[in-house]
Amino acid sequence: MRFLKGKISRRIQPGPSDLSCFRTYVPLVPPGEIDEMRQEMTRLREFHALAKSIVKNSKGEVLLAALRRGFAASVEAQKNEGAATIQQKAIIFTESRRTQEYLFRILETTEFAGRVMLFNGSNNDPKSREIYRHWLEKHAGTDRISGSPSADMRAALVDHFRDEAALMIATEAAAEGMNLQFCNLVVNYDLPWNPQRIEQRIGRCHRYGQKFDVVVVNFLNKNNAADQRVYELLDEKFRLFSGVFGASDEVLGAMESGVDFEKRIATIYQKCRTSEQIQFEFDQLQQELEIKIAEGQRDAREKLLDNFDQEVVEKVRIQSHDFLDRFNERLWLLTRYLLAPYARFEDGNYSFMLERNPFPGETIHPGPYRMGKNVEDANTYRVGHPLARRVLERGMALRVAPGEVVFDYSNSSKNIAILEPLVNQSGWLCCSHFSVSALELEDHLIFTGITDTGETLDEAQCRRLFDLPGKEQSGTDVPDTIKTVLEEAAARRRQGLLDELEAKNGHWFDTEMDKLDRWAEDRRAGLKTDLEELDQEIKETKKAARLAPNLPEKLERQKELRKLEIKRDEAWRSYDEASREIDRQKDALLDEVSRRLEQKTEQETLFTLRWGLV
Repeated sequence: MRFLKGKISRRIQPGPSDLSCFRTYVPLVPPGEIDEMRQEMTRLREFHALAKSIVKNSKGEVLLAALRRGFAASVEAQKNEGAATIQQKAIIFTESRRTQEYLFRILETTEFAGRVMLFNGSNNDPKSREIYRHWLEKHAGTDRISGSPSADMRAALVDHFRDEAALMIATEAAAEGMNLQFCNLVVNYDLPWNPQRIEQRIGRCHRYGQKFDVVVVNFLNKNNAADQRVYELLDEKFRLFSGVFGASDEVLGAMESGVDFEKRIATIYQKCRTSEQIQFEFDQLQQELEIKIAEGQRDAREKLLDNFDQEVVEKVRIQSHDFLDRFNERLWLLTRYLLAPYARFEDGNYSFMLERNPFPGETIHPGPYRMGKNVEDANTYRVGHPLARRVLERGMALRVAPGEVVFDYSNSSKNIAILEPLVNQSGWLCCSHFSVSALELEDHLIFTGITDTGETLDEAQCRRLFDLPGKEQSGTDVPDTIKTVLEEAAARRRQGLLDELEAKNGHWFDTEMDKLDRWAEDRRAGLKTDLEELDQEIKETKKAARLAPNLPEKLERQKELRKLEIKRDEAWRSYDEASREIDRQKDALLDEVSRRLEQKTEQETLFTLRWGLV
């Protein structure tokens, strides 16, 4: 379209469709370009005909399969981490409103019907306006309403996505400023070329408060060589889809220091016509990026590990062979302790060679094991593995006698700020197990501690002591006064946990009751609308029967009237049944709340020790 765009500066009056009319504007359109314009017009007509011939969008139809696979991957990630039940929620990013509306129509015909919502720059579709109206009614008179319609609309849609919807179809407007840490499935239906935009999308879900790994599903045309290479760069070089460091500012900054990635991609798409040309240009781009990205990764890792507190390091969950998150580090240490007679361990890469089965009653194969992700040359050792489960069971069965441990902070490579005030001090520490069972079972480890000067240790300090290497000293008895102080502190902590549980159950009850009331309101409103429409039809049919000019027509109208009256009676019965169903749902909710109030608690002291910190 380069010849039809910007060549004619004066307005051309309507004339013959034949391009020969353009020859009168010789100064504006050189004669040599007329034939090229005619060819371009022919190609445009062919493109138009081809577009109209497309009646089936295969990409849209496979979205449902992608969502199911993505949810399955999310559940698997949750199982691997041994975490709580995951919510089935996904945000689907697309580039245009038209695609957004198309996907909405498709998904509303699936098992997600009624649980699909939109988010875009205007948010003026009927469903979004209805969500906004309910949100304003719910928060009327509270400071949740800011007075800014756009900000309140965003808040309303986020709340609805968190509490009600399963899928949010969003344009780029949702990639900025929204916190969706309750959602861990991101679908890039349209994949941008700009890595920062992709990172913004993933960052809506992969943020503080996210309890699970974020699963990213990307749509890719495998028959397009350029699309394949773009994805390869985004995935393998920028590592946007496999960990924190690949998506860090230091790594993405490579584009701002001489390489405009998005423009380079656009240039390749425009000028390359063969697979060989595409491969050559992408190889050149990849070589330019590789050194800068590698340097960015190395610098970012060094800055984080050397300069930040250990708690910060754990929260970002580095994708590295030389680092495990806190939970898996505990599993590694316990495994190394219990399986020492049965295996040879390599701490450098968290691997071990199991030489014989330590649990004869369990089917466990000797051989190489390694912790971490993407393990290919060994058995993946994680909490869900039968060997790890048996190790945890044996570890929980151990009984620890009172003793003394001196922890070494000064020679540790870890930076734990909350322990620094305790250096060269000593005291007592107790760990107990506290369980609460109602509808669900909750387990807690309660740490309490004091210094010899009588200062109380907070729970984080107690836990962090065990991140350090330590030496066991000779055993010592625990004075009764120390037992009393530690038990009183543990009792306060147990009561605090019960108060938190009560508040959580109260919030759950309010949320469930609100959802039930809204469902009841929608159900009643729909039935009332049906009844009003039937009443209006009956009224009009009665009038038509009275005005009928002869008996046959009067009879016909009366038959129609009778059918409508029967239909109205059925609608009334449906209305009554809906009311009874609402009452049953409320009774069931109240019964569940009553069961939650029937709590059973158990506590057990696991160990008490005298501690020192040097």
